[in-house]
Amino acid sequence: MTRTKRLDLSALALASVVLSPGVAGAGIVHIQIQQRAGTEYGAGYTVGRGQECFIVTPFHVVKFAPADAISVTDTKGSTAKARMLKGSEEFDAALLQIVGGKPLDCPPDWSDGSNAAAAIGGAPFLVARKVDDNGRVMQTRLFASSTSREQIELQPFGPNDELREGDSGSTLYAGDAIVGLLLSVDTKSKKATALTQSQIHGLFGADVLPTGKRTALLQSFTYRKAENAYATATARDFLTAASVQLVNPGANGAPPPGTQYAIVGEIMDLQMTRAANPNYKAPQKAPADDNIGKQLFRNLQKKVDQSVDGALDRNTDAQYLRTYNVDVQVQITKLADSSKVQNLERRSIVLPESGPTAADLEKTAVSTAVKQALELTLKKHPL
Repeated sequence: MTRTKRLDLSALALASVVLSPGVAGAGIVHIQIQQRAGTEYGAGYTVGRGQECFIVTPFHVVKFAPADAISVTDTKGSTAKARMLKGSEEFDAALLQIVGGKPLDCPPDWSDGSNAAAAIGGAPFLVARKVDDNGRVMQTRLFASSTSREQIELQPFGPNDELREGDSGSTLYAGDAIVGLLLSVDTKSKKATALTQSQIHGLFGADVLPTGKRTALLQSFTYRKAENAYATATARDFLTAASVQLVNPGANGAPPPGTQYAIVGEIMDLQMTRAANPNYKAPQKAPADDNIGKQLFRNLQKKVDQSVDGALDRNTDAQYLRTYNVDVQVQITKLADSSKVQNLERRSIVLPESGPTAADLEKTAVSTAVKQALELTLKKHPL
């Protein structure tokens, strides 16, 4: 149950400022999810792209929502159906899309979060705003106790400010700028956590912005100062699948105008060890009276044995296993300000010696390690 405190005159005056028209209700929405057990509620904020309307909300709000079960209502009382377009359980964020037109308040004011730190530092306090199930705009003043690229840790700003159960999904403002989305609230410890707008942009910017597809110049992935063609090809395939538009360098080797990032990788170390496969089973000669059905069943059973837990080292055909320890370093340069991030991932790839040559096994190990390293890098440092 939410407790109500009596506000003094100064707090009331302040509330009238932050609830002024055009600021408090801009783009914030109330979310209803029809479940078998009843209606569940959430909150989020909208952003428009042409005639399309998107909503950012915590993933846990819509994680188990049945199809056609999500309704969204804005501060003007307009209601529309929505579907989940994309979700990240790791960061507890989801992107919804309005189905069938754009009847909601859906301003095209998406931010990449690049100025969020300055906005937070320049604001006297932060404000978390949401729309409740009665259409009222609820708000809480907060201050940032700590910030990182991904999260903002928050606490109530003053003695008259209070965190409420259900504040998850509130939009976090510094002045008029959206700087994050409240994910969790602990009323006992009086602490809350928000996902930064920079991280939200990394997750969903390419889906929302009309030219939001990230552009990057992919440079060669190298090993011992020479290009490893298989590593480079794997990086190209992975980034393309991750909605990164790869561009070619100009005649002078420089990236074309408008390119956002340069990505390069290096195989720092590659070690291989060979060991007997503890699961190896020597081939058995089929009995003379074996029929086709028994042979097929025996082959199927072997395949099942090899796929237990999805582990390659369960392979029973290979007498030996090769373990490749591959160190992959990925460097991403943001061309606008030449800032760089580097990430080193140490991957262990186990492959059975059954068919492919040693050279082919090494190529497979390198390609797998590069894919895993890129996936982990982009989770830590979204473009």
